[in-house]
Amino acid sequence: MYQSACQAATTGSCVPGAGQQPDNERQSALIAQQPPTAPVEPDYSGFDIVKATQYGAIARVRELVESGWDVNQPDSETVTLLHWAAINNRRDIIRYFLEKGATVDAVGGELNATPLHWATRQGHLGAVVLLMAAGADPRIRDAEGCSCIHIAAQFAHTALVAYFIAKGVDPDLQDRGGMTALMWAAWKVCALDPVRLLLTLGANPAMVDYTHGNTALHWAILARNATAISTLVLKSKASLDVPNLRGETPLSMLESQTGAIWIGAKVMDRVKEAALTSQQRRSLLSKLRHDKRLRWWSMVACPFTAFYLAGIVFSVNTLYIIKFFLLGCLYAIFHTIGKALFDEHLMALLPLSVYLAPKAWFPFHVAD
Repeated sequence: MYQSACQAATTGSCVPGAGQQPDNERQSALIAQQPPTAPVEPDYSGFDIVKATQYGAIARVRELVESGWDVNQPDSETVTLLHWAAINNRRDIIRYFLEKGATVDAVGGELNATPLHWATRQGHLGAVVLLMAAGADPRIRDAEGCSCIHIAAQFAHTALVAYFIAKGVDPDLQDRGGMTALMWAAWKVCALDPVRLLLTLGANPAMVDYTHGNTALHWAILARNATAISTLVLKSKASLDVPNLRGETPLSMLESQTGAIWIGAKVMDRVKEAALTSQQRRSLLSKLRHDKRLRWWSMVACPFTAFYLAGIVFSVNTLYIIKFFLLGCLYAIFHTIGKALFDEHLMALLPLSVYLAPKAWFPFHVAD
């Protein structure tokens, strides 16, 4: 009641809000007539050139360079201005430094890395494009032995991985330890990409590193990276039978983890299928090694087969160097079979088999 009376006395009306609307309209009109407030420019005048580069203060950077600062002058950690511009994605400043003659592949910092390494580590595609357009080499290794494609894979910068491959970097390029981008992605990244991307662009899942002899699938299993394991096993059909330097195959590693929640059902079905195939293969080899009668007949037959194939090689109308190469292959094959299947007792039959084999095949070759 008191508020209504006061309002009526002030506005001259008993209708609530009757006097407020014109006032609000007048205030809005006055605000609209006022000129927009100009943004306050930050004061970079006290920045040194490194700080100005980091903050993107290109006017201050120009001022200092024009006053005589050398754009290739490194700091106490051998880091150049182009490194700082690259890691902060200051593209205008990158262009300016390059115009002023900055060394595009300057090496600096604790990892002896180039500006391209620094931009790659942060995932700055724009900076990477500028640096490579100026001639930056993505194959240079840092102190850890990694090239840019390896760093991009480690940090899941899929767009950069694709860009480097599009620019001619081999997807199977190995770092100092033999690791490929696919191995790093399988070891470090739990997302679908860049593993899927690398496989799509031709990365070889059978490559092994120098230190452990691991494939990408070995690394994915060690990291318990379910996404990478599924992609490698089901999409790329990566081999489960490649042993590393410790003799471990992906098949044996996955079999030892049967029932683990991080192994998908489809992957386990593939593992069981591969285990059955491997068991059948082992049973055939075991039969060959333990069946005395089969081994005896194999020993007798080997010289006959070898002489027959050698006769075919000699009768082929081709260069002698090719014939000698084929004969060498035949020797390697039969030598391996002999080492694997025949013991000293069976090898005693070899002279007799060798003696009879030419006599058996000679009439046929004469007839030919």
